[in-house]
Amino acid sequence: MSLIIKHKAIKGIVFPAFLLSSAFLAGQETVSDTAQVSTKVIDEVVVIGYGTVKKSDLTGSVSSVSAKELAATPAMNALQALQGRAAGLNIVTASGAPGASANVTIRGGASITQGTEPLYIVDGFQLDNALNVINPNDIESIDVLKGASAIAIYGARGSNGIIVIKTKGGKKGKTIINYNNFTSFDTLSKRLDMLSNAEDYVKYQYEMANLAGRTAQWSNYFDNNLPPESQGFYTGVFNRISERYANAPTLDWQEKMLGGSGVTTNHNFNFSVGTEKTQAFVSYNYNKQDGLLSNFSETRNSLRANIKSELYKGVRVDFNTVFNSNSLNGGGAYSGMKKILLQPIIGGTRFSLDQLFNTQTYGDFTALDPSFDTENPFVELQASTSNARTRNFVANAGIEIDFLKNFTFRTAGQYNWKNTKSTSFSDENSRANLTDPTTTGINGKIGNSESYGYQITNTVTYNNTFGDKHKLNALIGQELVYSQSESNNLSLIKFPFPNFGLDDISTATVSGKSTDRSSNSLMSYFGRVNYNYDDRYLLTATIRRDGSSKFGPNNKWGIFPSVAAAWRTSQESFWQNSKITNTINDLKFRVEYGVTGNNDIGNNLFKTTYSITDYPMNNTPGTPVYVTSSNLGNQNLKWEEMKTTNVGVDLALFNSRIKLTSEWYNNIVDGMLLEAVLPTSSGYSRQYQNIGNMRNRGVEFTLNTINWRSDNFRWSTDFNIGHNRSKVLSLERGRNSRTFSVGSNRAGVVTYYATVGEQLGEMYGYVYQGIYTTDDFIQNANGSLTLKDGVVKPATGTPKPGDIKFAADNEAGDQFTRKMVKIGDATPDFIGGMSNNFSYKGFDLAVFMKFSVGGDVYNATKHSLSPYALFQNVPSEFGTNFYHLIDPNTGQQTMNLARLKELNPNEDSRLWSLSNTNTQTITYPSSYYVEDGSYLRIAQLTLGYSLPKNFLRDIMVTNARIYVTVNNLATITGYSGFDPEVSAASGVAVTPGYDSSTYPRSRSYVLGINLTF
Repeated sequence: MSLIIKHKAIKGIVFPAFLLSSAFLAGQETVSDTAQVSTKVIDEVVVIGYGTVKKSDLTGSVSSVSAKELAATPAMNALQALQGRAAGLNIVTASGAPGASANVTIRGGASITQGTEPLYIVDGFQLDNALNVINPNDIESIDVLKGASAIAIYGARGSNGIIVIKTKGGKKGKTIINYNNFTSFDTLSKRLDMLSNAEDYVKYQYEMANLAGRTAQWSNYFDNNLPPESQGFYTGVFNRISERYANAPTLDWQEKMLGGSGVTTNHNFNFSVGTEKTQAFVSYNYNKQDGLLSNFSETRNSLRANIKSELYKGVRVDFNTVFNSNSLNGGGAYSGMKKILLQPIIGGTRFSLDQLFNTQTYGDFTALDPSFDTENPFVELQASTSNARTRNFVANAGIEIDFLKNFTFRTAGQYNWKNTKSTSFSDENSRANLTDPTTTGINGKIGNSESYGYQITNTVTYNNTFGDKHKLNALIGQELVYSQSESNNLSLIKFPFPNFGLDDISTATVSGKSTDRSSNSLMSYFGRVNYNYDDRYLLTATIRRDGSSKFGPNNKWGIFPSVAAAWRTSQESFWQNSKITNTINDLKFRVEYGVTGNNDIGNNLFKTTYSITDYPMNNTPGTPVYVTSSNLGNQNLKWEEMKTTNVGVDLALFNSRIKLTSEWYNNIVDGMLLEAVLPTSSGYSRQYQNIGNMRNRGVEFTLNTINWRSDNFRWSTDFNIGHNRSKVLSLERGRNSRTFSVGSNRAGVVTYYATVGEQLGEMYGYVYQGIYTTDDFIQNANGSLTLKDGVVKPATGTPKPGDIKFAADNEAGDQFTRKMVKIGDATPDFIGGMSNNFSYKGFDLAVFMKFSVGGDVYNATKHSLSPYALFQNVPSEFGTNFYHLIDPNTGQQTMNLARLKELNPNEDSRLWSLSNTNTQTITYPSSYYVEDGSYLRIAQLTLGYSLPKNFLRDIMVTNARIYVTVNNLATITGYSGFDPEVSAASGVAVTPGYDSSTYPRSRSYVLGINLTF
């Protein structure tokens, strides 16, 4: 629905009622301008498998992101630049640390336990982790292939979608030199509100110690080791706390550890040169990012060159090579924000604040309370370090030959090599040495891995037009993909001295060693036919036959077909001859269906594996024997297959000033690869089998509008939104659900269920219902307490005021029995992004926002900050609002209901007490830690200015632009953690929305310059 307002100076203002942010579309238009827009729409090209196609001729579901959009985002890698810019593509970074990995899924992925990462194709060749490897400045365009017509040409590798990357090449004409630079200053975008008042902190610590029977340990640290049995110790303890700590300074660990600024420096240089027959392109990129925490950094170097040449008429060659070097320092000791947030904020009567910060006090605290598990993070980050150095080399070349009439033969090959060396070392001040100096001591690890692969692709293309209306494009091809990897790892302990670290391991003891070697190959034959009748009726049919070494000998080969059709209604004569064409310029309906596979699985899953062990003979050890593993091989193992249906509509309005694409899809995955439980009589416990089915179904919308266009001012909006719902249709026989648990008791644990008839991402645990209050009890004559009738009974024991209360889960509805129920759903209802781009004369302004609506987050960070050990800090909401059981007048616990009511005004709003019972029940997976993860993020705000051409001409510069950018400017959310956009769990697709003390995301202030000579 649109509202059109007419004005004598403005031809039309259009208001899409469903997009409030695009308030109006306006601007002066001319006939020539309209013609240019129409031509641009028709000629826009999309890269698909083994070729390109005009967007107007596209039959499949594809989302495209241009180099201009990517360039608008000063980013370390293309993953960051692509977030939120393509409908159906969900990219969630694991944390804010330099070099952090990301979970990338298209339309929910196509597996439960196996890989869900899309296939990356760069300039026609497969390249793993391409978005993190390719320099974003080198990317010409990214096309996200989602529908069957687009992905089936990749057969066994297509189920999780395809991301096709086209890199920049040389241009015909004069030499062009570009230099881009930006410097970013990163700061902590959000701080968690931790208890910071010394008096409140010590009183809280006293209550916890007293209830735990550790008053003497508390006194050792906070009260000059005054004996608890001394006269007046308990009755005067609160007065002594107030006198000593009322105005005492505290240590702000977040400020000390994360309050500085991390600096990122990026330099990118490229030049293009070309004649009519030969074009060349060379680029170099340097990027250094220092994290907010010391010892966290990433350094990238990338060198790329390509050349294309027409040797003879009808004979063309191309060559492309890339070398990347990446060094990632990860601060080996860092195991989450928990270590920082839980640190004591005062030194009591034992340490000054300077000693508390600069000294490894871990041993002192564990001697007072063995449950204390948070070593000094500042000392530990210096004592324990890690580094991963990766080198990646890729080279590919191809030759194209036109032969006969309308035929083209292309043969191309790629070779890629990757080497990674990882090291970690912990010296004498590390926790490992302090806790276990005899067995572990000073220790380190060394790992080396190397992989290489090659791809050979041969295609023949036929392209012809019959008469004026029949266009035919046919492709047949053959492809071979091979990869091999090997690794070795060494664990070293008991270094006598730390002096030389890993440079001298001769004095250390080897505690573990491992090697691994694997390879896999894929042989393929494929074909595709595109038929176009009069630019009105479009038909695409593809078929691919793949053979993979990853599957059992009985099912190594699979066939993957697809068919798609499109009707360009706006090209019909009845449409062209009507007035509607003045409003609706282009209308196309698309439908497609196809079958793809998923070979993103481990090698040799179909085999029964063996391991070597020692078997004593005649009571003498030393005889090596091979024993089978617990997993039985399966010679019939085959592909996970996905049957995809997609229906789409493409619409262009008002001289293509509004372009809308809408999609509906239904993806059915058959034969999921799951580990089935075997009867013990078989001698094995598990076997990989093709069992179970799941479905992903959803809708997507992409809207592009030119809101205002005049000689000096332009405003355009790009908007996308996607909705996906997964559903488990079946699992192995006799089983209705599978469980996936992540985390640990103290760090925060939650269980996800994959249940037949339900969607993925559902969290299970216990329903938190507050605490037991004095109103839930009757005080007996002897002072004991009795729970009133109708009040929920706990799973074990007798409750008292301040204990955590969970909802009843038995049939009678009166008792909590620890039966797990659904407590959250991590799958968002909608995800998307919106960018608004403004230009006025030499100025440009870009505002990019992304959002997620619905989808819960399990705040395991909050879980891990719940009180369970003395001396550890807690969030302010708990430290100032916990349920008090200690009477300040006596310094001891009271169970008098009247007194407890006085000590705890507004009982219902208070959090649980510090009783021993609660230090255990807080480890339960609870709805208390489940929060709404919805957010709207102003991800990027950029203001730029391009210097006038007349001025630049005098200094031999073609273009010059300076800009300032703020990344992660603001996030509107109700989530109490650092960031709702988080995915700390890894390994399977069913555990999204888990936030476990991850490295926080920063806010970046960027200053940059773009120069063209």
